[in-house]
Amino acid sequence: MTNMIKVKTAENSSLTDLDENLGQASVPAVKQYLQLAAEQKLDIDDICQRVGLDLALLSDNSQHISGLHFQQLIALLIEQSSDDLFGLHTAKHVQPGSYSVLGYISMNCENLGQAITKIQPFEKLVGDMGTTNFADLGDKVKISWHCQFTEPNVKRHMIDNCLGSWLTFARYLVNQASNPSEILLSRHKPALSQQNEYQAVFKCPVRFGQAENAIIFDKTLLSLPLNKGDQQLLSTLESHAQALISDLTTEIDMATQLKNSIAKSLKSGNFHQQDIAEQFAMSAKTLQRRLAASGITFQAVLDETRLQLAKTHLAASKLNLNEISIELGFTEPRSFYRWFNKLTQQTPGDYRKTLINNQC
Repeated sequence: MTNMIKVKTAENSSLTDLDENLGQASVPAVKQYLQLAAEQKLDIDDICQRVGLDLALLSDNSQHISGLHFQQLIALLIEQSSDDLFGLHTAKHVQPGSYSVLGYISMNCENLGQAITKIQPFEKLVGDMGTTNFADLGDKVKISWHCQFTEPNVKRHMIDNCLGSWLTFARYLVNQASNPSEILLSRHKPALSQQNEYQAVFKCPVRFGQAENAIIFDKTLLSLPLNKGDQQLLSTLESHAQALISDLTTEIDMATQLKNSIAKSLKSGNFHQQDIAEQFAMSAKTLQRRLAASGITFQAVLDETRLQLAKTHLAASKLNLNEISIELGFTEPRSFYRWFNKLTQQTPGDYRKTLINNQC
């Protein structure tokens, strides 16, 4: 079963408040960002320590980290880098392994069109950072990507990474510099020097300020043969990929059930590991073993559940801070304030004020 690494943000992190409902990201996807960071001589050890990521765990490409912590990692990387197009420049480090098993499936397709059809069924192996959609435009094809990450600056870099990596990998697969018809980006038009950088990567017109993020290319490119396609190996890889996706789904379902049980039990105070284990008709040790097998800790799930509910109350309810602390199962408001500040670098009051000011 694929392990999911749950990492915690260190107390001294300077990252801004981030959302929790961000799925997960594969280790190979993380490595692509860290490769550029190493090239730029950023202090990777320090950056990973600040988001609680053990570098030793990155040696296993079958593992995943939570999307929340991937977002935090990218935020810190672009904060430490002087490269305002960090995400775009990560595209040069893409390789088959960057897409986990999906990358090797793509390599063994007959042509580019077949490789593209494998993205939607297996993109979850790379992560839940976003969703891919295809549209037939007559003599052209559009592939768009919707990023579910919420922090605007991180989102921009991830979109650049995704579209740039797609194109770089496609050129690798067909062993030629085939160019798209145009690129659509939702970001505002940057300075001319940055426009030139986009042009250097995509080698086609780039339109900014669009409603979506997409690559549009001539349909004839779909028939381009791949260099090393092996249909027999493709079938084996797809079977393996289906098994991995099944394991991922099982892990996510377990985590979701756990969060729901914790959320319902917070106010009553019966939300500790022993209490929740009894709800699942198992001992606390059995629950701990099952979570450990997926690289998850009970405390990490508890914190994520509480933080999600805290933000929901602060954004949408009329409860005061003391009442919210009771809803979340804290014995006293001060404990709630310290806990919230540790995870978000903001007090609950400041977080609510920021939301109100943004709505004005």
